[in-house]
Amino acid sequence: MKKLLHPLLTKLFWGVVRHLLSDKGYAKVRYWLELDEWPDIEQPQKFTEKVQFIKLYERTELRKRVADRIKVRRFVAEKVGKEHLVPLIDTFDTLTAAAWRSLPSQFVLKANHGCGMIRIVSDKEQEAFDDIRQQTEHWQQTHYFTIGREWVYKDLPRTLLAETLLLDADHNIPKDYKFFCFDGRVKLIQVDYDRFGTQKRNLFDRDFNSIDGRLLYPPYTGTTPKPEHLSEAIEVAEKLSADFNFIRVDLYLPGDTIYFGEMTNYPGNGFVPFEPEALEYQIGSWLDLNR
Repeated sequence: MKKLLHPLLTKLFWGVVRHLLSDKGYAKVRYWLELDEWPDIEQPQKFTEKVQFIKLYERTELRKRVADRIKVRRFVAEKVGKEHLVPLIDTFDTLTAAAWRSLPSQFVLKANHGCGMIRIVSDKEQEAFDDIRQQTEHWQQTHYFTIGREWVYKDLPRTLLAETLLLDADHNIPKDYKFFCFDGRVKLIQVDYDRFGTQKRNLFDRDFNSIDGRLLYPPYTGTTPKPEHLSEAIEVAEKLSADFNFIRVDLYLPGDTIYFGEMTNYPGNGFVPFEPEALEYQIGSWLDLNR
């Protein structure tokens, strides 16, 4: 019955019901809609359940600080050194024509107050300023917290950032290396391929042995050599995550420099489970909420 009613229930949730729910009620109902089961948030065992717990009950200023794309830069510089920061070209309250003209031919635009609001500009001459301006205005009109109830994004400044575009040796967007850190120790590495195209995703342990599992996207079937600077990248991730019972540290390794991407408090907002279910429980067991 639920399968038949699911489109209607989902429409009702996003159109009306979510606005009437507490943060906890939102988490429970959305979890049920997306994962087809009710979460045990008070005594969580699965990784996604524990992410919901952190989202609801671990509302620290440190988590909010590292969610802010501008403030986290100082945090990174203090912890591991400013050499790991992607060069910041400028910040803007709004993207004006003058601001657009001041930007180089290649760069990345991001919004400060949420995830997924990113625009890759590989050749400014091939882009229409009005289209990008409208996109950034849409970002800034988006109250990201109300959509996903991720507390860390509430009331963050809706500033725009322009950063240097990183490219690998083949002049492609480099792979994302996402380090799942538990009590300051890397336990799992997620590698994302062709993030802005036909995305693939593989999972590895800290020694870069492949893990038989899946997280949302299909696996990349080609060869993934162990990164030359993996041990240094793990060291960077562990220094950045030392003050958290769990956080994901995203890095880029396009050559000899390890660049910081972002720190993610709630991967997938706690609604994207690892597969198979046994892996959900295993990764959940690594997260000690009593720390």
